[in-house]
Amino acid sequence: MNAPFAIDARWYGDSGSGVATYAHSLLAGLMELNLNATICVITNHRNQLPEAVERSPLFQFIDLPGNPMSIRHQRLMPQIVASNRIKCLHTVDTHAPIYARCRSIITCHDVIPLVLPHSVAGGRKSQFKWLWRSWLAIQFRAASHIVTVSECSQRDILRKLPSAAGRITVVPPALYQPELRSASRTGQQNELLPPADEALILTVSRRAPYKNISGVIHAFYELLQIHSRPCRLFITGPRDSRYTEPEILARQLGIANRTTFTGYVSNAYLSELYRRAELFVFPSLYEGFGLPVLEAMAAGVPVVSSNRSSLPEVCGDAALLADPGDSRAMAVAMARVLSDTQVADQLRSEGRSRAAYYTPGRMAKRLLGLYTEVCR
Repeated sequence: MNAPFAIDARWYGDSGSGVATYAHSLLAGLMELNLNATICVITNHRNQLPEAVERSPLFQFIDLPGNPMSIRHQRLMPQIVASNRIKCLHTVDTHAPIYARCRSIITCHDVIPLVLPHSVAGGRKSQFKWLWRSWLAIQFRAASHIVTVSECSQRDILRKLPSAAGRITVVPPALYQPELRSASRTGQQNELLPPADEALILTVSRRAPYKNISGVIHAFYELLQIHSRPCRLFITGPRDSRYTEPEILARQLGIANRTTFTGYVSNAYLSELYRRAELFVFPSLYEGFGLPVLEAMAAGVPVVSSNRSSLPEVCGDAALLADPGDSRAMAVAMARVLSDTQVADQLRSEGRSRAAYYTPGRMAKRLLGLYTEVCR
């Protein structure tokens, strides 16, 4: 096979992760472009590819089972590149082969452990921060070019790893709707929907401290003091035994009976939550991009978001922004959406327009242009 460009999608099978979503969106976008070419896709989870992707004549697949971070993969990837005469390899995360034997592009989504080290306490990148930083420095030196997902991430990457200067481009990721990003392993929770007379407030997030789930609990408690209509908060995302503070806090504040922690949910159930939600709240302290706010906007749910990191850049005027460290300010913004139909309707309209901009085709076209440029 002779394919000038290759997508290193070995993290595709990491279900529900931002990297898997990024790879999925890129492949879908390349299919939209109707290219007269062949693109190599290297994956260790081919059985998880959508049927449309696997059958597309655009792609030629190479299976490389095992851990993408292993020494074995570092040894085999250059051989794959050489034997398939690949000119440019795009790795969708920062685990590219150090000696790629071709032009190489990596995507660095964020550097949260370097910017907010205490907010990822308990994670491997936090525990071995010095090692991860050293690995990033090696990746950046080896790469021909670096892609990141927002202007905010670019600023922080250049501040923490200035070797990227002159070789970094911002290409926002895409919102890929056919499969919601928070797809999951169980689908037997539909009975958890609140009564129709209660306002459903939704948060979709992992439990890492920088996601600030405790912040949304505090804000919800404040909301119940200033807003008379019955409300229920649904927090959807994987449970994590390292971070149990949100459940404890809900009990301490006496709002556990109005707070539902769903854990992982099915696509169908998540879609129903979006359909029923009157408000989506995203109180994160830091995001490289923040796809959940776009998912909510695309579903027509008004958004109240954190005003930090990349989120003002992503949301624009299509969300109400508040300081995630000020629970009262978050509660006031939430109450405004729930009590003012004109504000809610405007956010719905502007949110749909905003989300429609981030398409797989647009993302893939920009990256394909970058591949060509890097090859030159």
